[in-house]
Amino acid sequence: MKKLLLIISILSVIAAKSQTSVYHPFPDSNACWNIDMSQGMCFLGGWSDEKYSIAITGDTLINGQTYRKLFTPFVKFTNISGSCTQQNYPGYKGAFRQDIPDRKVYFIPPALTVEQLLYDFSMNPGDTVKGYLQQEWGTTDVVQEVDSVLVGDSYRKRWLINPCYNIQWIEGVGSNYGLLQPSPGCMTDMAYYEINCFSLNGVSLYPETSSECLLITSINGQKSDIEAVKIYPNPSNGSFTVGVLKPDDIDEIRVTDMAGNIVFQKQIHNPENFIISGLSRGTYILTIVDKNNRIANRKMIRCP
Repeated sequence: MKKLLLIISILSVIAAKSQTSVYHPFPDSNACWNIDMSQGMCFLGGWSDEKYSIAITGDTLINGQTYRKLFTPFVKFTNISGSCTQQNYPGYKGAFRQDIPDRKVYFIPPALTVEQLLYDFSMNPGDTVKGYLQQEWGTTDVVQEVDSVLVGDSYRKRWLINPCYNIQWIEGVGSNYGLLQPSPGCMTDMAYYEINCFSLNGVSLYPETSSECLLITSINGQKSDIEAVKIYPNPSNGSFTVGVLKPDDIDEIRVTDMAGNIVFQKQIHNPENFIISGLSRGTYILTIVDKNNRIANRKMIRCP
């Protein structure tokens, strides 16, 4: 029995490696990325949330070259507290083309006609991130490691380029930090972007369990969130402050690590701020449970 399990494990590893040896190009049609942006520490200690889609919407000709257009139809902006201002708006987001043999994607931002490197899916550990997504200030990001992740029914290469915000590039998907958002480096209190869902031809591919792949076109088209809790700073170098603004409907807050172990748990009764500290470096999930047993999750990142 042990030999059989060993053989199955070896075959699984071989199969995964063989899949990652096949390059999966960036999509050129019928693709949609649903993105969630949260920002804290706005004016007067505010907190806000933005949800929007980026979709491929046809072709455009620039400098004699064909590019695929990217478009956001709607942005759901929620100012939870304080005086935050909206950061993302609907409309044309730019255009891209790809060089499949070189495994690179090029991008032209709105109102410009000169392309920049968007993704280089041929990088190795130690390579420096260059182009449109590189850090806007400070030291540039360097590829930390390359592994693979399941996207749909195949494994894709994955590059960790920023451990502070856990920014990863996934072959054929793009950055998990908002697709078109430059790296924030390791500065704290920056807006946090994440891809809630990537879909192709109407099928949710990443994350595997995501149920939020409908194109965001209106407020009513969105799944309701429990938005009365804020976390800051996030990412954090040590401790997180969790603020409960509207406790009436909230029953419990808990934090789990990526292995599913509960590392923090608290019943909520009154408006309050409390500190979560003592976490090791890594990514955690803060789960908010309301009195109707609905659940909303927020990602927390403990920096080095």
